[in-house]
Amino acid sequence: MLRNLRGEGAWPLLVVVHGHSGGVVPELLSHWLTPLAELRGAPVWVQALTAEPLPLPAGERMLVVPLLLTPGTHARFDLPAIRERLRAGGHPAMLLPFLGAWPLWLEHLAQLTEAEPCRALLHHPLRPGVADRYLVALERRLGLPLSSELPEGSSGEAGLLPLALAPNRMTAQLEHAGIPAPALLERPATRDLVFTLLRNLP
Repeated sequence: MLRNLRGEGAWPLLVVVHGHSGGVVPELLSHWLTPLAELRGAPVWVQALTAEPLPLPAGERMLVVPLLLTPGTHARFDLPAIRERLRAGGHPAMLLPFLGAWPLWLEHLAQLTEAEPCRALLHHPLRPGVADRYLVALERRLGLPLSSELPEGSSGEAGLLPLALAPNRMTAQLEHAGIPAPALLERPATRDLVFTLLRNLP
């Protein structure tokens, strides 16, 4: 599908992130906008799900790129709603799968957990259904348990990897417990991978 788009020139990107309270885009992402747009030769916008819809140029086509790690409510309901809103507003919009489903991302997670001691991955709570099945598949792929709760007696211990691109309440909880577990985009290898994935899109 993406190969078929490459002959049409670089597509503008609408990168969708969860965002912080009040619609704030994590600084780890916002400072990428200018260099990424320059490398691609096309506009790049970041839409936080916690913010009002961005004002976009009339009729602009775009790839909608969800930087979401699990198929929770946002991925299954909010993203299709964004695509339909864009199309209704005259924007030819193509919605890509959420980042957590990309094979290169899954390979990267496997490399992270193999390169350093990791005994569990932490994720924010998800509703039963599709998200549960995804987490089971991810556990099998990585050979590690996943949990939405901090294991008892883990204060001050390493070995927990938060499934969070940018710092959030979960990483703050880990920091408060004295656990060295930075958000994924605070890791240079992850930051480089995500930037490269975005740069190489059609």
